[in-house]
Amino acid sequence: MDKKFAAAEVIRGITHTVTPGRIAILTAVMLATGAMGAITGGNSLVNVPVMITVGLAPRQAVATNMFAVLFMTVSATARFGRAGLLRRPILVPIGVLTLLTSALGALIAVKLSEQVVKLVVGVSMAALVVFIALHRQSAPPAPTRARRWAGLVGTTILGVYGGFFSGGYTTLMTVLCTVCFGLTMIESVALTKPVNLLSNLGACAVFFAGGLIDLRVGVPLAAANLVGGWVGAHAALKGGDRFVRALFLATVAGLAAKLLIWDVILRR
Repeated sequence: MDKKFAAAEVIRGITHTVTPGRIAILTAVMLATGAMGAITGGNSLVNVPVMITVGLAPRQAVATNMFAVLFMTVSATARFGRAGLLRRPILVPIGVLTLLTSALGALIAVKLSEQVVKLVVGVSMAALVVFIALHRQSAPPAPTRARRWAGLVGTTILGVYGGFFSGGYTTLMTVLCTVCFGLTMIESVALTKPVNLLSNLGACAVFFAGGLIDLRVGVPLAAANLVGGWVGAHAALKGGDRFVRALFLATVAGLAAKLLIWDVILRR
């Protein structure tokens, strides 16, 4: 039997253990994380562990979450675009880089074994904690040519990571946009939504081809993310830059605590 179809058979068997009640719980969780993710990012760091807990295989959870989060980025992009916050001169080059590199990241995820996927996800979470701990810049610096080039290099690296897992991807991209491109926090939050949309599109194309996305779980989670993304983006626009910055910092601190205490200490 072809490896692709063998993997699909295994995934179908696992997915059937995810009952309608558990799918309803996941949908409620993703409605909330979709709203928060539209502002702060990092929602996949919550979504994927919850999906694994209710019965999905790690690689299946990553792929199905990627499909669901795609719809959060669609609605949030539409809301921020309507408000005129998308900086197109910056969006075009980083968008192209992201589309190409995210497909590469997803292809790596499809080819690797479950154990390697778990290992890479764990290392990625630890790296995110270190990055958050070291980054203390509060105001965006003036963009220079060197900073822009650093931003493009960072976009390329994060594009591969975003296609592979996406957990913390938009959080890091938000920081990168403020540091390298001189955007305000709310401008960075807005810009990362179409960038994340392109990342998800490239990755989902590969995951669909690999038979890793099960629509029985993915469709209701996508609907929840569609609503949550619009609600979160609307709240960001109403609250303004100070609200977004405060919520962003609080969420990053919460994610760091979750990673350090739950994933590193309690699960040793």
